[in-house]
Amino acid sequence: MIYLAASILSSSMIFVVFRLAKNYQSRLAVLITVNYLAATLLGIFLLVPREPVAPERIIRWMPYAILLGVLFIVMFFFIGKSAQKAGITVTTLAAKLSLVFPVIFSLFYFNEKLSVLKIIGIISAVVAVALTVYKKDLRRTNLQFVFLPLTIFLGTGLVDSLVKFVQATKIDDNEVSLYTTLVFFAAFLCGICFLLVSGQLKEKRHFPTILLGTILGMVNFGSLYFLLQALNKTGMDSSLVFALNNMLIVALTTVFGTVIFKEQLNKVNFAGILLALLSLYFLL
Repeated sequence: MIYLAASILSSSMIFVVFRLAKNYQSRLAVLITVNYLAATLLGIFLLVPREPVAPERIIRWMPYAILLGVLFIVMFFFIGKSAQKAGITVTTLAAKLSLVFPVIFSLFYFNEKLSVLKIIGIISAVVAVALTVYKKDLRRTNLQFVFLPLTIFLGTGLVDSLVKFVQATKIDDNEVSLYTTLVFFAAFLCGICFLLVSGQLKEKRHFPTILLGTILGMVNFGSLYFLLQALNKTGMDSSLVFALNNMLIVALTTVFGTVIFKEQLNKVNFAGILLALLSLYFLL
């Protein structure tokens, strides 16, 4: 349970850092690239196993590490934009309700049991996302407030499903830290390429961006590493781990968004949050 708690706290802090970055006018692409550099260095210096991993083992899951790294940085950009535009509560809920995808994947690929409650949970999760992004007057609402969370809902679901597939079929326990490090390194290389193409790499260094990017990298690394460890070592079904992880992240970031950032939600949005927590419970 320690690994699960660490994953929940790390994941919640990701959204908080993104929201703080808006206050310091941080360049999102630079912030995200620094984050992946910090995450990679953290893996190299702290978590890469001392015992060497056989090359044939690395070759087995290397393509998945590269693919996941690319998906990570793309989705991180959307999450950062959404946290700053739509708020961390809505963004977190869209990201974490995407667990319906790995749950569905686990049910069919690993033949986990499909109950009536899980069916209700999957349907209500989709409805909850729609309720949380609802605005009273859509014509006056920046459409980014709607489309960014919906994109995150679909994209994060794909990423989570891939994480589950690789964890269950490709990597052993002693390879988790190395795999995590290489995923973040692949994302960092993608970030560097983008900064080179866009010309942002030549811009003057912005200390708040570098600092927040470093903090973001630490909690980002922790969120993936601790989630993989929770899947490996808690002994719970993967659907239960994903549900508990995401439900408590939604609850914690809602508190952060309301108390720290004073985010305003209408009654329909609050109903969506309550339905989200209920749907996550059904998915247990």
